[in-house]
Amino acid sequence: MLTAHVLSWPLLRSMTLTGVLALADVSCCEGGIAISPDKKIQAMIRQFANAKDPDDLDARTAMKGLTKLARSAPEVLAPQLVYYSMRADSGKGLGSLELMGHFTPRWGLHLRKGLIPLLEARDTKIKREASDWLAVIDNYDNSLSRDQDNVLAVYKPLFAGKKAMPPPGLVDYVFTFNPRKALLLLGEVYLEKAGPRVAELRALVWADHVIHTAKWRIENQFLQKGDLAKAQKEIDSLSKHEGWYARRYVVEIMRDDPELGAPEILERLKKDLNPLVSEAAKSVK
Repeated sequence: MLTAHVLSWPLLRSMTLTGVLALADVSCCEGGIAISPDKKIQAMIRQFANAKDPDDLDARTAMKGLTKLARSAPEVLAPQLVYYSMRADSGKGLGSLELMGHFTPRWGLHLRKGLIPLLEARDTKIKREASDWLAVIDNYDNSLSRDQDNVLAVYKPLFAGKKAMPPPGLVDYVFTFNPRKALLLLGEVYLEKAGPRVAELRALVWADHVIHTAKWRIENQFLQKGDLAKAQKEIDSLSKHEGWYARRYVVEIMRDDPELGAPEILERLKKDLNPLVSEAAKSVK
């Protein structure tokens, strides 16, 4: 359990970055993350958020302190920003989305490191708020990237290092952010890029293309004969794929577009042996 004293700024400042990350990793595995407010950091955030002018002396002083903290100890600042933003929409000062808009362009790269462990929190409010912050960061990066299909590549080393037991909170996040990009990201992680498995990865790309072509044509009223049947065939095939990530992709597609898959597919996935698939399938309304 990541308790109040663990998240206090003086203690974490005295630790090495490796020590902080190791501690966060243990907490992720246990899933018992709790955020206790640090008075000094909360005061700095509040001072900036409540300033009438972000360029006045008080706001700039607060931002200077927060910037230093973001660069030196994002694992400390990120939980404190999440804690503040969960309570920010009270009609005074910057709301949660406005706060994200100010901090993301400056510190997205730094904050991502501190936000990822929070995805494993048992507290759904913490998990949801951390996901929202990450989505703002990733969408911002996506808007600047020439390779928009590769925006989730930053998470690849995390999955590659935990292929046997991928972090469930991070899995939920990438599939919520973009099922298509999550499928291709995890396909690259689990399928070797050399030898016969190249064909398997290309098959995932093609299946997704067929499915999303049908989705686009349905949404824009351009559906042609055979489109739906082709998409349903690919979904049925992916629902039986050996890779859990392909089966999880099917769950997310059917969550958004139930007509693309037969009801029995979802029922089968609810009984999947991998909880990353079955628990998600059970959550589909």
